[in-house]
Amino acid sequence: MIKLFDTIIRELKTILTNFSILTIIIGGNIIYAFFYPSPYLNDIVVKQNIAVVDDDNTSLSRKFIFSANASPKINIKYSTNMQDAINLITKQEIHGILYIPNGFEKDSILMSSPNVYYIADNSYFFIHSTIIEGLNNSSHELNLNIKLMQTLYDKHINLENKNIVDWKFIPLFNESIGYLNYVIAAILIFILHQTLVMSCGILCGMQNQQFYQGKISYFCEINPFLLISARIISFCIIYIPLFLFYFGFIYNLYNITTLANYIEIIIFGMAFIISTSSFGVFLGSVFNRMEYVPQIVLVMSMPLLFALGFIWPVEMIPEWIKFFMWFIPITPSIDGFLKLNQMGADFLLIQEDFYHLIFLGILYMLLSYLNIYFRFHKK
Repeated sequence: MIKLFDTIIRELKTILTNFSILTIIIGGNIIYAFFYPSPYLNDIVVKQNIAVVDDDNTSLSRKFIFSANASPKINIKYSTNMQDAINLITKQEIHGILYIPNGFEKDSILMSSPNVYYIADNSYFFIHSTIIEGLNNSSHELNLNIKLMQTLYDKHINLENKNIVDWKFIPLFNESIGYLNYVIAAILIFILHQTLVMSCGILCGMQNQQFYQGKISYFCEINPFLLISARIISFCIIYIPLFLFYFGFIYNLYNITTLANYIEIIIFGMAFIISTSSFGVFLGSVFNRMEYVPQIVLVMSMPLLFALGFIWPVEMIPEWIKFFMWFIPITPSIDGFLKLNQMGADFLLIQEDFYHLIFLGILYMLLSYLNIYFRFHKK
């Protein structure tokens, strides 16, 4: 225990006096937490341009168009035919089409179910959902007009006995319906993961580099298991406050949904930090120079982000990429944190992600042990 405590002190001293590691810890976590979300603070999708294709051309269809254009989410820019409307979407002059087929008013009066069609560009998730929401709201505002027309057509219909559908759009996990709350909860976890891996990689790579330059220090003499344990504990001491800073202050600052129990989020967070530290120590123990791991992590950041399945649909990700991602701690971390904190899942529902993190932590600790043993102690 004395050796472990002494090694922890040495590791902390090395970390806190190394400019490169401090730059990543402070710049990568604290500054970036404020810098990254700033362009999206007012990024709420409103007033999307659409075209109308009205093949019915009746008073009811015109009321529908008027109601849609009055919506705060819709701006009818063109009234045209279907082919021209599709060309406008292709040119990105509009992002949606309202198509009212011939017979819309007739079907409404004759008690048939009238059909209208919404077409929206699904390349942009929030634009698509905004157009669909605006058109849905407008269509349901016609319910009363349709019921009145049906009553006038058939005197035996009792309006009071008719059920008029009242739709309400209630976003559960993204109340602002904007980019910020959609992605920032996952991005903050990703930032913690990447900076932690880079910090561990720099520390281990620097010591490997010193060893091959002939500098013999405590990291060459202590038992590899104690060294790895001290290293992970040291980064836990540094990253637990950062974790609480993110999941406490930053989440509240940006009004991000937080539904998890505090104890559960801390337990899962500890598994995340330990597993990620083990992964970073393993990567750092492989290379002989301190700059290699940060370079690899930075180059792989964008592919990793898209392979996580919350930006790009997980069903469209190739199986070999999913297999590769299974061995990176960020995969179960984001899945677990989003279910636990943003969706209010019980801890039992994320125990697979929790045990996945524990397994990866043990796996990379063993691999790190073998690397350090053969690199230092064998020689």
